[in-house]
Amino acid sequence: MYDMILVRYGEMTLKKKNYKTFLNKINDNIKSKCSKYKNLKFFNTDYRFYIYLNGEDHEKVLEELNTVVGLYSYSLCKKVKNENKENVIEDIAKTAIEIINNNKPNKNFTFKVETHRGDKSFPLTSIQISQQVAKLVLPKIEGMSVNVHNPELTLSIDFRSEGIYVYTNSIKGLGGYPSGIAGKGLVMMSGGIDSPVASYLAIRKGVLLSAIHFASPPYTSDMALQKVIDLLEQLSIYQTTQNIKLYVVPFTEVQTMIHEKANPIYMITLMRRAMYKIATMLSKSKGYECIINGESIGQVASQTLESIKVVNDVTNLPIIRPVATYDKEEIIEIAKKIKTYDISIKPYEDCCTVFVPEHPIIKPKLDLIVEEENKCDLEEAIKKAFDNIEEYDINKTNKINIFEKNNDIFDI
Repeated sequence: MYDMILVRYGEMTLKKKNYKTFLNKINDNIKSKCSKYKNLKFFNTDYRFYIYLNGEDHEKVLEELNTVVGLYSYSLCKKVKNENKENVIEDIAKTAIEIINNNKPNKNFTFKVETHRGDKSFPLTSIQISQQVAKLVLPKIEGMSVNVHNPELTLSIDFRSEGIYVYTNSIKGLGGYPSGIAGKGLVMMSGGIDSPVASYLAIRKGVLLSAIHFASPPYTSDMALQKVIDLLEQLSIYQTTQNIKLYVVPFTEVQTMIHEKANPIYMITLMRRAMYKIATMLSKSKGYECIINGESIGQVASQTLESIKVVNDVTNLPIIRPVATYDKEEIIEIAKKIKTYDISIKPYEDCCTVFVPEHPIIKPKLDLIVEEENKCDLEEAIKKAFDNIEEYDINKTNKINIFEKNNDIFDI
């Protein structure tokens, strides 16, 4: 019944001078996501993107659009074939009757007509068009009545200079900016609930994402690393490239030295500073423009404002914290929506749970932290960890099973 999908752009409409760049990027992203469906044809204007189905399964195409960031909404629709201005209302009504008959919410239902006139050249107003179409459609559909305030079905008519389109449903898109438009970022991926959500929110704002994970064998297992890989496979569907680079840092020696030489109350802060140093070294060597993490203000001892300030002291890169002000329940809600929650709660602990002190300091002072750090003499261990980083290319298609590789992936 439907012959096309009408796509509306998202936040990119706010980017005035950069609009064309955003437009070209999002259009390329849509085409890339839908490239497996060879019969599709595409057409776009400055405000709409049209996908001509040409017999392809619309449900499968919609599944692809559900993973494209930068889209406001999209609708299955039909284009009015005869746009002769003398008979156009009758032509719209014929198309509307066909669509309504295939989308009845129940036997007896209410409806209204909404008209959007992007093309103002048509002589009737939006209200007049809606009234005339409703008058022709209503007698032809049994069990249907008008309710302009709270209808069960809304028939929408979109007048554009490129054509007239009729539809009944709008599917909400992911919003945000086109994937990759904002540059490259490195996310600190722990394997918990928060960092995958932070990753998704960064992707949604146009960041092309890679990930860094700190592993501490034998204290952390290969299952913990596999969980991170599984999370990134799920997140990769939201990137244009459908690929996420993962850097795995052998972190055991650094943690062991901190554990053996530092005051236990400072361990978490010192560990976080070491992580940021390595992430900064990697970012500068690979061209990442920011570091992203899943820190939420005050959620744990290392996420108080005082702790964040002391940890930030080791880097001059921007640190993006997309979930900084979110409550845990809000983060969990997003995690369930993007299907990372069930992976995150698997009981395989990451290095942040290794050597955790009973009472970590929550308001560290920078001078005391630096003093403790100097006791540990971490420079050589940090360099060794950086030099022995393992790289993986993660995507949803070519799944990685860490147990099919050499289990002795770290030489420490």
